[in-house]
Amino acid sequence: MKLRVFLMIFAVTFLAAVAVSADTMRVGVVLSIGGLGDESFNDAAYQGIMQLRKEGDYVVEVVEPGSISGIEPALRYFCQRDMDMVCAVGIFANDAVRRIAAEFPESRIVLIDSVVTMPNVLSILFDEEQGSFYAGAFAALSSKSDIVGFLGGMDSPVIASFERGFTNGVKFVKPQATVLSHYIGSTPEAFDMPEKAFNLGMDMAKQGADLIYHASGRSGLGLIQASRRGNYLVIGVDSDQSRTAPGKVPASMVKRIDNALVKAAEIMRKDAFAGGIWTMSLQDHGIELVHSRFNRDLLNADALARLKEIEEFLMYKTAR
Repeated sequence: MKLRVFLMIFAVTFLAAVAVSADTMRVGVVLSIGGLGDESFNDAAYQGIMQLRKEGDYVVEVVEPGSISGIEPALRYFCQRDMDMVCAVGIFANDAVRRIAAEFPESRIVLIDSVVTMPNVLSILFDEEQGSFYAGAFAALSSKSDIVGFLGGMDSPVIASFERGFTNGVKFVKPQATVLSHYIGSTPEAFDMPEKAFNLGMDMAKQGADLIYHASGRSGLGLIQASRRGNYLVIGVDSDQSRTAPGKVPASMVKRIDNALVKAAEIMRKDAFAGGIWTMSLQDHGIELVHSRFNRDLLNADALARLKEIEEFLMYKTAR
């Protein structure tokens, strides 16, 4: 029965007919809940998957779990097949990775955006607070009303770090500015509730917010959709979301999950794998603030120069 359920969620796989040479590295990736098409976390991971596939010496298979309960059987499936690298994406894989790593101590497992401290697990984190500070500075420099908003998905310590960094960045540039903060919910489903995000976005707009930053996964699509009706702009997250609503998303705070996945695979290929924790930031291309080509006139030359100074300040501060 479990196998049957797993086969139903095994949505995207590389063609089995591809010949695998001795030099080919076999990678299994389990995405986070919400799946592809979120224009956020999972789509960012898939960019790394496609990059590995294009290199030609990687065979990458992908599972989109329909729910948290689908993550563990997917990981087990890859470990049972002795994949060279097994990767799980997102905080909801944490418990499943811990159990699978104990069950398959010889498997080399990569966990992106969460931490499991076991000898056969490499956990890769991103300095989202640093990136969110940068996004907050951008918001403060762009806002005309001096009222900006933050929309979080699940009320949790990870998303709270986004809010904290964003608020600090806003206040660093404009101490007098107001930051309105809302969370969609307290369960994982909060990352897949675009209708509620739509309503919260409209509410913040009514309170005067002219720019809203979100860390809410697929729910953020509702926030962006509402921006077409409300008089506000959105700072996207995890991947460049400007294409979702051209002209309404002037910037996105991007976690370079694709870079993390590729870097981990390269380490595996060199047979230099070691369990532990990496934290990727602006310095090592783990975090970026991507500006939209549709909003090039939003910031004048002085504001862009100030933003560049803040970027250099953040990179220097982290390097120390």
